[in-house]
Amino acid sequence: MPFPTIILIASGAFLLALGATFYFFQPRARVNLSEAEHRAKKMLAEAESERLGLKSRTLEQVERFKALFNELERRTEQLAQKEEKTLFLLEERLRLREQEGRRVQEEFDREQLEALRLQTENEGLQKQKTPLLAKIAAEDPERVKQRLLANLNQDLEMANETRLTKLLDYTREQSQLIAKNLLIEAIHRYSAPTSVEKKSLLIPINRNETKAKIIGKNCEIISFLEQELGVDILFEEDKPGLVVSHFELVKKHIARETILKLIKDRVVDLDRARQRLEEARAESEQLLLDIGNRIVQKLNLEYRQFPDDFKRILGRLKYRTSYGQNILKHCFEVGYFTLLLGNELGLNEEICKIGGFFHDLGKAIDQQDGRPHDVLTKEIMEQFGIFSWEEIHAAWTHHDSVPIETAEALLVKAGDAISAGRPGARQETIEKYLARVMAIETIANSYEGVNKTYAISGGRELRVLVDPKRLNDDNLPELAGEIAHEIEASVAYPGQIKVNVIRRVQHNRTIKDKTKKAKA
Repeated sequence: MPFPTIILIASGAFLLALGATFYFFQPRARVNLSEAEHRAKKMLAEAESERLGLKSRTLEQVERFKALFNELERRTEQLAQKEEKTLFLLEERLRLREQEGRRVQEEFDREQLEALRLQTENEGLQKQKTPLLAKIAAEDPERVKQRLLANLNQDLEMANETRLTKLLDYTREQSQLIAKNLLIEAIHRYSAPTSVEKKSLLIPINRNETKAKIIGKNCEIISFLEQELGVDILFEEDKPGLVVSHFELVKKHIARETILKLIKDRVVDLDRARQRLEEARAESEQLLLDIGNRIVQKLNLEYRQFPDDFKRILGRLKYRTSYGQNILKHCFEVGYFTLLLGNELGLNEEICKIGGFFHDLGKAIDQQDGRPHDVLTKEIMEQFGIFSWEEIHAAWTHHDSVPIETAEALLVKAGDAISAGRPGARQETIEKYLARVMAIETIANSYEGVNKTYAISGGRELRVLVDPKRLNDDNLPELAGEIAHEIEASVAYPGQIKVNVIRRVQHNRTIKDKTKKAKA
């Protein structure tokens, strides 16, 4: 407790005692004077005792405060000594570091001066070296320099040639494996079903009245549609409806839409059939344009600004087939395979995509003049002027009409082979297949020295067995080349045909039984 507070408490107690004494010693009526004196003395004694206790406690507090103050002074002094010592150590360490830094700087300056001196001396020696070497060699320094550069270039060319030779050898050895791995990877990453289209289309008609309405009087409605569109419309007893058949899917689609419109009409005659046919044709043109727009969006080629006529050509791809394979789906497959292979080889993705998808664009138009579809593809792409030379070249050279000049064009050819060679991708009639196989075998059998021929793998490989007595091994390459050239010129076939000529020689020797000779 602070000392001023203690003094105030003691003063208050003393004043209280004086007040009590004054109160009790006043003259009052019926008050015993001796009793008042006794009470006053008692209160004075208690006040004195309280004062002495307060004084004792105050002195104890003062002594305690003095001890704490002394301890604080002692610790403050110790801390000051410690800080002084730490400061001294830091100053000493800083002084040592400054000395070390000056020493390192002086040493660095000396080394820098020494390096400068050596550099100057080296430059002087370099200037003296060339005249000295020229004097020793008795030759002009410029000529010596040119000869050294020529030798260095020759060494570099030889090293590069050796490196390229090794790289080419390695590439030739591993090319088949690398190509197979790339093709397998591309095929595995594509999981869409095959794109085979049926040539016939069934339109369900359950009521006989509707069938009679569509047929017309004396079959005039059916005959009109067949004549206008060139389709075949048949009623089969085992099928609830009529079948529209044609190899051109556009005409088949127009015939289907026309018949569906006529089914909804109450009265059908030639004028109404002609009207519905024109409506179906107009709707088909708009449908082709819509399909073309969707194709452009799917290919992310909106920035090319294709005209509507070009988009309608794209839309017609959906209604074209080749050996039963839908051309539009086939084009997407080839574009996808070409893009995958191009990504693996680091080629131009835009050229791969456009070349792969547009490679069969010529099949979208009627080929009335007999020109192949690849040439028509080239003409269509050049007509609209929105493709580069590389894109056009990659799209139309997949049948080797001209020599292939770019890697992207080779990948388009590979993608076309992959799509066409997928199991179930193409269909043809048994009559056409047998005729093609027989034509191939007949050509090979017409050559002298051929014993038997076998067309296997769906007509994609021809094995030719020759008479080993009439032909030797040197004649086989020439025979294979002649057969392949004649097949290529005379037979229409999809994909490629491998001609494999086989000459088999067999020698037999009979060993007599020694046991019979020994018994004899």
